[in-house]
Amino acid sequence: MNTFSVFIFRILLVLGGLILLYIIGKPFVSKIQNKISGVSVQGIIVGFRGRGTSQTIFDDNTSKRPKKWISRRPVFKYPVVNGSIDSLVCFESSVILLPWMNFDKGDRVDVVFNNDHPADGQIFSYGIIISDMVLMAFCVWMISLGIPRSQ
Repeated sequence: MNTFSVFIFRILLVLGGLILLYIIGKPFVSKIQNKISGVSVQGIIVGFRGRGTSQTIFDDNTSKRPKKWISRRPVFKYPVVNGSIDSLVCFESSVILLPWMNFDKGDRVDVVFNNDHPADGQIFSYGIIISDMVLMAFCVWMISLGIPRSQ
């Protein structure tokens, strides 16, 4: 490889790592902030969202791709205040990487949200937090690969 190709590859690694770190880190930081200073209520898993931007809700928490099982993002219902009859339905943005920490339909979950935006609820669970931290560590590793070291 010539030096120009290596330079472009390093720039793409750093930019890709920064973009992914922002995409994964923003909801992660929001979850932590809402857990500390927001509202926390009990919700229930009502299904699982399909791939990408699909609005379809499935009963199974995994989907079978040609040779592997892929975890689906949970869909949950929660009241704005504990004990309320009215409830909201939200899609979780994070995927759980560890299969034994995945949810099943009907599981009770902790939902956190900002008091000013109750429709933006997020599940607060160790499986999601660990998955997000692993993905952010991968992003930092990508960025570190792209930064040249002195020889």
